[in-house]
Amino acid sequence: MASTYTNSGIEKIGSGEQAGTWGTTTNNNLDIIDKSINGVQSLTLTGTTDTFTVVDGNISDAGAKVLVLGGSPSGTHTLTLAPNDADKLHLVQNGTSQTVNISQGSGSNATLVAGEIAWIFCDGAGAGAAVTKQTISSSPATFTVGTDLTVTGDASVGDDLSLASDGAILNFGADSDVNITHVHDTGLLINAARELRFRDSDLKILSSADGQLDIDADTELELTAPTLQMNVTTADLNGNLDVSGNTTLGGQLIMPDVTDAKILVADGTSYQEVAVSGDVTIANTGAVTIANDAVETAMIADGQITTAKLAGSVAVIGMSAKVTISGGSPAITASVNTDGITDNGTGDFTIAILTDYDNVNFAATVTTFDDDGTNRNVGDNTVEAQAVGTIQIKTYRATPSEASVRGAFDPDGFFVMSNAQ
Repeated sequence: MASTYTNSGIEKIGSGEQAGTWGTTTNNNLDIIDKSINGVQSLTLTGTTDTFTVVDGNISDAGAKVLVLGGSPSGTHTLTLAPNDADKLHLVQNGTSQTVNISQGSGSNATLVAGEIAWIFCDGAGAGAAVTKQTISSSPATFTVGTDLTVTGDASVGDDLSLASDGAILNFGADSDVNITHVHDTGLLINAARELRFRDSDLKILSSADGQLDIDADTELELTAPTLQMNVTTADLNGNLDVSGNTTLGGQLIMPDVTDAKILVADGTSYQEVAVSGDVTIANTGAVTIANDAVETAMIADGQITTAKLAGSVAVIGMSAKVTISGGSPAITASVNTDGITDNGTGDFTIAILTDYDNVNFAATVTTFDDDGTNRNVGDNTVEAQAVGTIQIKTYRATPSEASVRGAFDPDGFFVMSNAQ
């Protein structure tokens, strides 16, 4: 009777066959058995299809227990394990960079992605044979489960945990009362209502349940970012707010329990409300009103009021100067609102006004003074010319009275005072 063969290609010697040579066949069969139990075989894949066949009575690559797929397939690869009527069980590692579909017949295939390790078995159903897979690992450091995974005890993940489905749900609790659902290209839904959205490195937390976001922290809630933008209608802070940098307000600063017409004054720690005296009132528009006769001389220091501080129609600007003349060289020795003197010749001087008058219509008073006790250097004075920024003074001898015969002279000195309104 002729020999027959098993799924692994082991030759079963027919009765009375191979007299004197059966030992060689037996040793070959033992090698086939060893490879099908413990053998590790590298299979080199090329192109997009390959077929590896178990040949009866031969130690074949396709008969090894462990198949390590290598090579450089040009795309998704279909690996056929023949013949299609042989039951097979293999541990397969896809060591290529391509997805490999393992097939035996027209039935379903086992698909292994790059780096995946899985058990497969071929049902040997002939032309319609199918291949079934049970994944062990999708890479040396990743564990993949093709269907649902239920963990009844503690689970510790030392690296990444990936939920591959676009609609994956992560449930917590015995009755899954808390769950997180992945929304494709958007973010996460907590209990299908509250939304966590991550796009372009931004974090947006939107509450669609009751319109309220509650964050409870026992110690500290820290937000670290170059800019914190809050687009809210109202933000209520029920405690202290410490700001170490500048604060810019684009609108009004509104505080509760403030009194109308009061001002805030710093006391070294905070700003306190201070009532202005009855003589001065401040409207909430910023307008300041001073009562009649409320300003006293002692309240305003010298030189502190300028034209810009008073309304143009009522502005009062004054100047005064003491001019001392020694050897024909005039000098201003005391003054208010002056900016120098020019000697135009004997008895002719021009004084520059520091803050210009609005017009030339201003009053002026000039008197000479005696500086050596002789009373001989006192004469007549006149305002020769006026301008918004200057006043010209001329001095004459006191006698005779006719202007045509009076002579110009330099007195010991003179005083000049003027004001404009």
